[in-house]
Amino acid sequence: MKRWAKKALVKSAILRTAARLKPPAAVILAYHSVRDEPERDSNWIAPGITHTTKVFTRHMELVARKFHPVTLEDILLFVKGEKVLPPRAVAVTVDDGYLDNLEVAAPVLSRFGISAAFYLTVGMIGQREAPWFCRVRHAFMTTPCTRWDSSSHNGSLHNSIWDLSSPPARDAALLAAYDICAPLVSQTQDEAVRTIELELRVRRTIPEHRLMMNWDEAKALRRAGHVVGSHTLTHPNVAHVAHCEAQQAELEESKSRMEQSLGEPVVHFSYPHPALNPQWNQQTLKITREAGYLTAVTTTKAPVVIGTDPLLLSRLNAPRPEYEFLWNLERAFLRPPNAFASTLPAHASKP
Repeated sequence: MKRWAKKALVKSAILRTAARLKPPAAVILAYHSVRDEPERDSNWIAPGITHTTKVFTRHMELVARKFHPVTLEDILLFVKGEKVLPPRAVAVTVDDGYLDNLEVAAPVLSRFGISAAFYLTVGMIGQREAPWFCRVRHAFMTTPCTRWDSSSHNGSLHNSIWDLSSPPARDAALLAAYDICAPLVSQTQDEAVRTIELELRVRRTIPEHRLMMNWDEAKALRRAGHVVGSHTLTHPNVAHVAHCEAQQAELEESKSRMEQSLGEPVVHFSYPHPALNPQWNQQTLKITREAGYLTAVTTTKAPVVIGTDPLLLSRLNAPRPEYEFLWNLERAFLRPPNAFASTLPAHASKP
């Protein structure tokens, strides 16, 4: 649909009126990094997962003024049929555990009285080094090379020789590198990233500015009334991790480490989706349930309805332009609920 038509529909009451005729639903928004100056660390944190402070503030203002902010606990009770949510209910989530979540996003949320859920990549909390996907991005953004040979990587899913001479070509090669690293964990993950850095003639570098929170800062989020949950230990796509034991470690050990560091139960989880599809399957769903998580969020783009499996909660991305942001939210409340109940998609049983 054209931009002018979207803007006109958003400004009118047509979408809101039509939504009242649909069964109750809620929308969960997904964010990652919120920064005053995104360009400052753009070699590390991709612009695609970053919102400026100004944009995020406007989004939260709209959520507070035009919708009804709810918590993840509210969502859990809603999908179980144990709580009635207000109309146009919206929950806010933030992935990865960047320091800007506390320094920038949290004050904005407090200003509008919104309680969010923050999911931490547990192995990176308190570390000066950047997460693997940031290191890979940094390598491709700063390399002096004009080509990259990926043939040395086991399980390489793409062509061997990649052109790096233009931004689009470099972006394509970066995505291929993400695909290579996404199924890996722990030492094998670090070795693959280090090999890529060596191939691109980039030194292993610590970011000039600390990117990730520490445990005291995570506790500050809890004191401010926010949920703090797990985003695995090392941020793989767990559905593609080769061994069940490694999948279990990512979900179970991250949970136990968080509980020890925070001094309280951790029952909320977010599936990382750095690359590859799907991001979950029957096995990961089983592990998540047995680990003791009560909710888990995905990147499936859909509203949440009564009967949705609380371990398969869908979310929406948050487009930066105001009209696109509102269009996504308004349209979500109009989508049919039967496609999003607690059933596994056909592809989900395949890693």
